[in-house]
Amino acid sequence: MAGGVLAVFAHPDDESLLAGGVLAACAAAGRRVAIVSMTRGERGPTELPELAGPQALGDVREAELLAAARALGASAAECLDYPDGELADADEGQAARALALLLERERPEAVISFSEEGLYWHPDHLAVSRCLKAALELLGSEGARSWLYGATWPEGHAGRLVSRMRARGLTTDLWGLEPDAFGAPTHSITISLDVRPFLPAKLAALRGYASQIGPSHLLSALPDDLAEEFLGREYFVRIRPEEVQQDWLDEALPQA
Repeated sequence: MAGGVLAVFAHPDDESLLAGGVLAACAAAGRRVAIVSMTRGERGPTELPELAGPQALGDVREAELLAAARALGASAAECLDYPDGELADADEGQAARALALLLERERPEAVISFSEEGLYWHPDHLAVSRCLKAALELLGSEGARSWLYGATWPEGHAGRLVSRMRARGLTTDLWGLEPDAFGAPTHSITISLDVRPFLPAKLAALRGYASQIGPSHLLSALPDDLAEEFLGREYFVRIRPEEVQQDWLDEALPQA
């Protein structure tokens, strides 16, 4: 099996929204794909009244992650036991050691997580980035062998999507967040990849998150043409190595 990729995110569904196409592409190319969510997402919003309690919601979201992993062709997926919404207060050293053990187990060629702004400055997302960088530092030269990418959207991407949906009279909710909160400066994005060949797998993974994508959510009503336009390309900041002649993701998926 070709060199693998480890996706480390904060909540179930982060991986599919930001990197589902690349993960599916890597799996299709015969690479091992492992997905880790540091929480079970038990305190996230939901439109399903039967999932109002954190235990029930956490159980469902963990199951949704496993289903999403299957849709993407991933080899493994798991949730860690950090409390949702409290990663910023977790013992960073302990969390880094836990991630270092996962990195030692997987020995990935590439690691994908959040970029510096955590997509929309969510404290849990920012904490994952810090802990992951600390974990790679703990591993020294072994950790330095892994390419590290931060997945994001360009500034204005969410706003343009919302505008297009609104113009068609469709629902525009993005977890109650303001569209302007999303994204990184365009100049900071290192690589943009056309993942349209793997969009069916990405959409299947995303739409399996019924606890998070209820009837009022934008993604529940996203037409195929807008899905292709706004989810058919994925964006990454290459965090390390900084200077390269050939990018690892270019080999995993052709750059359009």
